[in-house]
Amino acid sequence: MTAPAGSGDLGAGPPITVDAGPVDVTHRLALAVRPLDARTAAPAPGVRVGREAPPPGGPVRPLESHGATGAVLRYGPGGVRARTVVLRLDDPARRLVPRRFRVPLWTPAELTGADDRPPTAGYVPAASRLLRPWLLPGVAYPVTNGLTGLRLRVTHRGRPVRWPRVTAFGSGGVPVGWAHGDEHGQVLLLVDGIGGLPHPAPSAFDVALRTAAPDQGQVPPVDPLDPLADLVVEDVPRSQAPPVPADLDNPLLRGTALPPGYRTGAGDVVRRLTVGRVLPETELPHT
Repeated sequence: MTAPAGSGDLGAGPPITVDAGPVDVTHRLALAVRPLDARTAAPAPGVRVGREAPPPGGPVRPLESHGATGAVLRYGPGGVRARTVVLRLDDPARRLVPRRFRVPLWTPAELTGADDRPPTAGYVPAASRLLRPWLLPGVAYPVTNGLTGLRLRVTHRGRPVRWPRVTAFGSGGVPVGWAHGDEHGQVLLLVDGIGGLPHPAPSAFDVALRTAAPDQGQVPPVDPLDPLADLVVEDVPRSQAPPVPADLDNPLLRGTALPPGYRTGAGDVVRRLTVGRVLPETELPHT
C-alpha cells in the first residue's frame, strides 16, 4: 500500500520512486504464513493463524488473512514491532493437529535498506519471509476409501499423553508414516507404503510404532482456559536471502523432526495393519 510522499510511517520505510512519482511505503511484509496439509502438500483450508502476545502464551491476535493461501504479518501502522514472533496454527474443526512456532523476522532496516540510495542492505525476497509448515492429520481428518492406518490413544500409566508423536516403521526399519497427537493423546496415523516388504503387497503387514512425548518436567502446567498453552514451541531458523530449498522444506517444517524436550519411548510396539483400512482406536502405551 502506498500514499503521497511525506505521509509514511517510520517503521514501514522511506519514500520510493515509481512510474507515478515518489510515494511513501506504508507497510512492508514481515512474514507470510502458508500452512500445508501434510497428506496432500496442498494449502490447508480453515486453519487459524495467530500471533501470541509476549511472553509466549499471551493473548492470541489473528494474522491478516490472505485468502486461501494463508496469512500475513506486516510492518507499518498497527503492524508488528518485535524481532521475533510466536505463531499458533490450529484448526477449529480438528482436521489437522495444531502447531506453534517461534520465528525470527527480518528487521525493517534490513527490508528498507535496498531502497536507500546508495543501498545499505541487500534485497530480501518475499520467499525469504515465508513460513510453510506442514500440519498432520487430526482426529476429524477426512479419511477416504483405500487409506491404510489406525487410530491410537497414546497413554502413560493409563492416562492420555498430551501432544504425542508417533513414527511407524515397516519391514527393514523403513519409516512408513508419521503422526502428531492432540491434547487428548488421540492420533490418526496414516501410512505410505509397506516398507521393505516385496511386492505384490500383502493384505496385512506389521509396523513398529515408536512414541515420543514431551518430558513432563520441562512443560508448563495445563491451562484450563487455553488447551494449547503447553504445546511445544518449535524454533524456526530465519531463511537466507534468497532462500535455499532447505529453508522452505525441511524435517522441522514437515513435523518429522522431534522438538527439543521430547523423549522417545523405551521400546517400540508392533501392530498389524490391514491394507486399505483405517483401523479403530486402540491404546498405545508410552513408556
